[in-house]
Amino acid sequence: MKREERKRGEKTVKRSTFVSVFVIIIVILAMMNGCAQTTKEPDKPAILNVKIDVKSPIALQKKTEIACIVTYGKEKVTNADEVKFEIWKQGNGQHEMLQAKHKGNGKYAVEKIFTEPGTYSIVAHVTAHNMHNMPKTDVVVGQPSEQAESGEHHEDHDDSLTVNLHEHIYEAGKPAELAARITHDGKPLVNVSVHFEIWKENAEKHEFIDAHENANGEYSATATFKEKGTYFVKVHVESKQLHEHKVEQVTVR
Repeated sequence: MKREERKRGEKTVKRSTFVSVFVIIIVILAMMNGCAQTTKEPDKPAILNVKIDVKSPIALQKKTEIACIVTYGKEKVTNADEVKFEIWKQGNGQHEMLQAKHKGNGKYAVEKIFTEPGTYSIVAHVTAHNMHNMPKTDVVVGQPSEQAESGEHHEDHDDSLTVNLHEHIYEAGKPAELAARITHDGKPLVNVSVHFEIWKENAEKHEFIDAHENANGEYSATATFKEKGTYFVKVHVESKQLHEHKVEQVTVR
């Protein structure tokens, strides 16, 4: 009897030991899984991107399509909350706002007939995915002869010149480095005068900051965005032979 009781006791001890080890393994696995979940970096939010699509120069007295392609991350936006085009002739305070329609595959467009030659500014106001983006571009309407007849004058833009602003998201109240790479015919453009023109959306006050050249074709300056919101940065590039600019939209958080 004592031998059988001893065997039963040994089996009970072995069973309880096995159960204890099994429970410990489960707890360790759960802790490892929890650590993996807590250390996993959160996915970065997608950015609402808007690219204006319009040809320049634009012919007078003809229907012209003004369009933009809207993407959210890598996906085309087909259900934007609102897409409008704000159009005005430079030197004229009258602005026209046109409601765009979705044409498919993330393309939103309007049709307009321009009746006067000149240089026009176009801003696409796009709201989607609880974000707002409003890029701006300038276009020329009419041929040079039509510009001359109307007394209009515009600068010839050099298509071989590219201006790329490195960053588009900044923090409010903190010094921010505005940096741009400028190339001409695919080569760094050196020894030119560069300055940044900065203004907040719907604000009349513009700030001008001179940039310095860091390396071949790399220019930078330090600025502080005082408030959160949408800002515009116009990069001016000047030399004896050219005066070009490019407007970029940035977000201040």
